[in-house]
Amino acid sequence: MIAYKYKLYTSKQTKHLDAMLREAAWVWNHALALQKRYYKMYHGYIDTVRLQQKWVKWYGKSSRLHSQTVQEILQRLDKSYTRFFKHIQLRPPKFKKADWFTSFVFKQGGYSLNGNVLTINKTKKRYKFSLSRPYEGVGRIKGVTVKRSPLGEYYIVLSIEAEGKPIGKTHNGASVGIDFGLKTYMTLSNGKRIQSPRFLKQGMNAKKKADRRMSRCEEGSNHRKLARRAKNRVEERIANQRDNWQWEEAHKLCRKYDIICIEDLQLTGMTKLWGRKMQDLAHGKMVAKLEYLAPRYGVTVKKIDRYFPSSKLCDCGHIHNSLSLHDREWTCPVCGQHHDRDLHAANNILRQGIASLGSPCKTRKPAVATVRGRKHPRIPRL
Repeated sequence: MIAYKYKLYTSKQTKHLDAMLREAAWVWNHALALQKRYYKMYHGYIDTVRLQQKWVKWYGKSSRLHSQTVQEILQRLDKSYTRFFKHIQLRPPKFKKADWFTSFVFKQGGYSLNGNVLTINKTKKRYKFSLSRPYEGVGRIKGVTVKRSPLGEYYIVLSIEAEGKPIGKTHNGASVGIDFGLKTYMTLSNGKRIQSPRFLKQGMNAKKKADRRMSRCEEGSNHRKLARRAKNRVEERIANQRDNWQWEEAHKLCRKYDIICIEDLQLTGMTKLWGRKMQDLAHGKMVAKLEYLAPRYGVTVKKIDRYFPSSKLCDCGHIHNSLSLHDREWTCPVCGQHHDRDLHAANNILRQGIASLGSPCKTRKPAVATVRGRKHPRIPRL
């Protein structure tokens, strides 16, 4: 499956997309209210198939949304509840304002594509988009997602059933271990260190200035709306700069190496400790980009167990448990070998990753999400 993203041209027709998003938010909120009411009365949960069957009978056909678009919103709500029941997320889904609802999906019908023109059948409106790269002849289109950015700009994402074309490599047979860190963004097992530009830190003055301007505006005024757009524009520029840099680094790594070994990071706990710095580094997005590009380059990305003591394990087998985060170098008390913390961790990650390729080991299950020290009770579906 390949996704192509295009930007819609802003026109007078954009207001109809805003109306469709408002109706999509109404479907979400109403279905969520039904689930809450049903649980309060019967202590159960309405299955999504049953809810889809009864929706048209209860509320009739939507005036703007296609039937499959409504079904996708109900399935999205069911998926959110499933994540809550499986203790992946702490809280159940919540009600959303129309401004917070940012996307809707056409699965197999309700739209037509002709070159760079998207036609929505229900409203009979045509929208042109910037055809930055061709999508015709690639594969069968499985769905179209319409998204609204915080700036109010619209994009469409075409999900196409096809495989990406393989990309040529510059090296073959090489393998590398990568240790992600706070001081050094990536330390490779070959000794190379890659520093992050820290785009959020560079743009913090502009972000604070935009925040101050918005805070001085009266709540609900047009000046506040304009100030919020200026703030969102600064944040979007920072995010785009970070994404561009990460894509470049991910391409470089995939061109040079056949096996990339990384750690299975526990990003939730790290974000609680270091907050804004972890958001600026965005290790999770970098790992996602590597995993996305790996099949196209023919690269294997191997994650090792997150509980493997990569920075504390000496070559002699001794585990230095008293090592703290402030210690960037340490000496083994058993064999006397001196180690650079990050470089030694990258080498251990490489050895463990290659060893586990032949006999894959299972990663421990993540900790169960709890609220006030207790597990969430599983709600039966009726």
